[in-house]
Amino acid sequence: MARTEELIGKLMLEPEAFVLHAELDEAPSQPRPDTADLEIRCDENGNVVKDTPELERRGVTSHPELWKKSTVHKLSVVSKLLSLGRADITDPLARCHTEEKFALCTGCRHAVKFFNRCERHYCAECQARLSRDRRDSVEWWAREIKAPKHVVLTVRNTDTLTKLHVQTFKECFSRLRRTKFARNWRGGFYRLEVTNESKGWHLHLHALIDAEWIAQSRLAEAWAKIVGQDIAIVHVRDVHSRDYLAEVTKYTVKGSQLASWTAEQIAQFVDAFSGVRSFGVFGQLYGKRTEWREWIDSIQERGHVCKCGCSSFRILDRNELEWENIAYEERRRCVPTLGPPKVSSQTELNIELPSRYAAAFR
Repeated sequence: MARTEELIGKLMLEPEAFVLHAELDEAPSQPRPDTADLEIRCDENGNVVKDTPELERRGVTSHPELWKKSTVHKLSVVSKLLSLGRADITDPLARCHTEEKFALCTGCRHAVKFFNRCERHYCAECQARLSRDRRDSVEWWAREIKAPKHVVLTVRNTDTLTKLHVQTFKECFSRLRRTKFARNWRGGFYRLEVTNESKGWHLHLHALIDAEWIAQSRLAEAWAKIVGQDIAIVHVRDVHSRDYLAEVTKYTVKGSQLASWTAEQIAQFVDAFSGVRSFGVFGQLYGKRTEWREWIDSIQERGHVCKCGCSSFRILDRNELEWENIAYEERRRCVPTLGPPKVSSQTELNIELPSRYAAAFR
């Protein structure tokens, strides 16, 4: 705590150049279902049939197996937090991926199973989808950077992780961007990450910065001065390929690592990042925020598109889906019979009657 207060005092020193900066809310504007890997069809008897897709098994984990691991990690976190009475954290996790629904295409009647999502960054079952969305978002921002430099900034480990510590770290990064050293940084974006491997909390930052050149030694000196350390470990790498995505799109903390922590450590992490955004943009990219949000919303508005090209669906539970398919098959098998039109005489009918009905009106 003393270290954090000392850093805050340093941040209140001489004013420096103002740099436009925004912390972005990556949460979807509307709740999103999570599509399962198994697609559902019904046979001629109305029974639900699961068509298992062929899965790549060379050096990768199958989707069902991956789902089971993420569920175990999530339930482990829930169990530990319940021992502390933290229902405020466990309730959304416990409900996540428990409500099964089906999206039935109104065109070809193909059905896809999906589950509800909590969208919490510390939920092991939501992390895979969130990471995929984050990758798409990072690729969008990366297109705006002409000379990308991957920068990693670290500080000394701390025994206790607090929201104040996280916010102070972000303030230090803001101050670094306002120094003369960073005046050639045209813009960029960053993401926070934290680990705890029995040596305390290790908070660090990954950034993709648009700059022709960043001297790693000078960056280490400038960063150490700002965070109040004799030395600081930093990394700078010139990147022109997509290999930086693996680092910049990482989870704030992996679900497997979170599940290995004690209940107290999990609660510390969740509280420290509660209401604190871990992704932001600055400089020339600041003016692209509205365009980026419109792009994100447009993807959500397009929604799911069926294999047949239709985007119109009916949302049903399992029982409703089975009854719907049974009723559909019945309608296909049954041939409707036509009864005589209810009119008093043939002269009142303005259509040509089928021959089988004509005798009834003679």
